[in-house]
Order: sequence, then C-alpha cells, then structure tokens
Amino acid sequence: MIQLSLRHKFEDHLWFSFFHEAGHILLHSKKETFINTGGKGAPGTDAAMEDEANRFAANQLIPRHYDSRLPLLHTEADVKAFAREISIAPGIVVGRLQKEELWGWNGGNNLKRKLMLVDD
Repeated sequence: MIQLSLRHKFEDHLWFSFFHEAGHILLHSKKETFINTGGKGAPGTDAAMEDEANRFAANQLIPRHYDSRLPLLHTEADVKAFAREISIAPGIVVGRLQKEELWGWNGGNNLKRKLMLVDD
C-alpha cells in the first residue's frame, strides 16, 4: 500500500513521491516497511535503497534517454514544449530542473500546479 499526503502541495512532489514509493515496492523486499516523516529517511533506512527509489521515480517521470536534453531547457517556453513532447506536466519538468540544480528553487514555479483537498 502507498499512502501519500499533500505535504508539499505541488504536483511535482506528489508524483515523485508516488513513484519513489512504487520503486520501493517493485525493487525492494515486500516485507520491508518504508516510512518517511519528512526527514532524510526513516531510521535504519538503507541509503542505497533510497537512492535507487529516487532514480526509479526520476526515470518514470522523465525517462533517462531525455537526461541530456534537460540542461538545454532555459526558458519556460522550452519547458512547456519539452513537457508537451513527452506528455508530462510542465511543473514536473520544473521540479526535476530544480532538484538537479539546473534552475534555481524559484525558477519556473508558476508552471507548477498546486494541489488542494476539497470537501463536497
């Protein structure tokens, strides 16, 4: 079971977190329990398994064969065109650019969609 929150409230964090946790399920022992409460990982969590789950998530969202194109994205228009080409939300591309320090943490944030829970 994967359980997520809207802790960071943006689509890039939600989808990365989902695929990170899916990576643990698909790549690691089914008997393990992975809990992240906001730090660098749960006590006793193997750093190599965390790195592997991070790579899995990154590659699910933006396949590895596009990695060489990421440094070529300099404008929001570049991001939108690239996102359209690979059929992913521009905000997810921005999140990857920020994580890899190709863009600053404030670059492109207007392309990220904020998520909210709503009551009926």
